[in-house]
Amino acid sequence: MAKGNHQGQVLRDHKKVGQKFIPPLMQLPNMKETSFRDSTLPCLIWLSAIFLRNPDRQSVHYVIEFLIKCKDILNDDKSPALVFLNNFDKLTAEQKRRISEGIEDQAMLNFLRESLVHQHHLLEDYPLGFLFEDHVYGVDRDEALECLKEDVSALLDRYTMHSTKVQTTAFVSMTATGKLFLSSAIDLPDFNSIFTAPDSDESKRVASFVRANINAGAGFKDAEGGENEWSKSFWSQCFNLEACS
Repeated sequence: MAKGNHQGQVLRDHKKVGQKFIPPLMQLPNMKETSFRDSTLPCLIWLSAIFLRNPDRQSVHYVIEFLIKCKDILNDDKSPALVFLNNFDKLTAEQKRRISEGIEDQAMLNFLRESLVHQHHLLEDYPLGFLFEDHVYGVDRDEALECLKEDVSALLDRYTMHSTKVQTTAFVSMTATGKLFLSSAIDLPDFNSIFTAPDSDESKRVASFVRANINAGAGFKDAEGGENEWSKSFWSQCFNLEACS
């Protein structure tokens, strides 16, 4: 496909304002841009850890199933999109207890614990810490630090394939859990192509679409992400850990 045609495919849902192209979700009212690194990255750091150390198919399966399970357990349309870590801080202790006790799939719980134990070990007030309650584990602090460094470094460049997989999974999870509804007027790309045909034009279209819209999905007022105490705490803790700064 010619370069010009490919760009037309990617940008055909965008609205041109001056020299800028506004992605579809940013055309909705009450939307605001957020810094991916400062605000969104800390909220998706758990997905970074999962995709770094597990097969793609398994990662997508357990992440989506976990978030759907949380939605079903809470049974509350007003609950926030929990793919963003900071939104777990908006849940009550009772809601967190219900989630931890309601996960009947032990394989899922073990998968999450094994993938995220280093983050839980290092970070105070870790939003998913309730999954580790009464769970006995052993972690070498230096190894945990190296893992956290990898989690951060791999997500800093949001244009890499790793970052794209994380952002795509986050975006799809919001639609799967009813936290994001897309207009039928939007010509959606095939999100599966990121995993099935990563070098294809369709995959490039997915990557462009998700990068343009993930911060929009994270910017609904009092919902998915945006300004949050967890992101501030995360970067402050990383600075103090030094090895992760």
